Amino acid sequence: MEDQEQKHKEEPIIIKKKKAHHGHAAHGGSWKVAYADFVTAMMAFFIVMWILGQSEQIRQMVSAYFKDPGAFNFITGKRTVPVKIDVFENQESGKGEGKEKHQFTFFLPPEQQDTLAEKVSQKLKKQAIQDSIKAVERVKSVAEELQKVFSESAAKNPNLAEMLKSVQFELTKEGLRIELIESKESVFFEVGSAKLKPAAKELLASLAKEIGKLPNYVEVEGHTDSRQYSKQSGYTNWELSADRANAARKVLEENGLWEGQIVKVTGFADKKLKNPENPFDYSNRRTTILIKNISTEEIFKNYTKQ
Repeated sequence: MEDQEQKHKEEPIIIKKKKAHHGHAAHGGSWKVAYADFVTAMMAFFIVMWILGQSEQIRQMVSAYFKDPGAFNFITGKRTVPVKIDVFENQESGKGEGKEKHQFTFFLPPEQQDTLAEKVSQKLKKQAIQDSIKAVERVKSVAEELQKVFSESAAKNPNLAEMLKSVQFELTKEGLRIELIESKESVFFEVGSAKLKPAAKELLASLAKEIGKLPNYVEVEGHTDSRQYSKQSGYTNWELSADRANAARKVLEENGLWEGQIVKVTGFADKKLKNPENPFDYSNRRTTILIKNISTEEIFKNYTKQ
């Protein structure tokens, strides 16, 4: 009996575990993920195809929305206007004393956009009027300063005084006209040519230094009297007036005018006589530098471009 019990204790105990049999893989959830990806890709594909079939304006609006969704009203889909407000906060006394600026941005509801645009436009127009008045006053101030400088120079140099008598300043609706008027002695140009005399170059250089300080555009005109060249030469008052204006332009640009300040160079021959009663009068032979007034419309357009 004892031998049987001992044998029973020595026998190994075997535990068998039955593996659970799962159903086919198709009955799981992985296929749903793949299907969702497929549907998403198809939706994106049709959206792209729809966009490609739309007008350029709609494509730009869609592009703007994806770049900045917050700039569009959620209900109407219309683009709102970003409004920036500067708030100045006083700093404590000490280093950096003054006002610190904080800028906040919010989007204006669509129904208020037109009202804001009108208010901004009115404000800019008022500012443009004020600035155009200031621009005219500045040109007038330069004219007075130049006349003062010329008077002082004439007092010091008698030879220069004769030439400066031939310089006239006139404020017109167009702007300030500075006219270099010839006399019988040909003050500024050599007779019948566009070659400037040395003193005339110095005078133009002095004018250029002051005119270049202004933001105004400049036009240069050449004028002649009605004396004609011989037909055999082929050279006429048209060429002479244009060549003289261009010669003056070169000196002005080389001595102080900023690039692009001169916007027009014109030769008028004898078509705009200063003394129409006497077409052969020497005063009709002149070179005019027109400093154009800056109009309110030009200033307003410049504001709206910013």
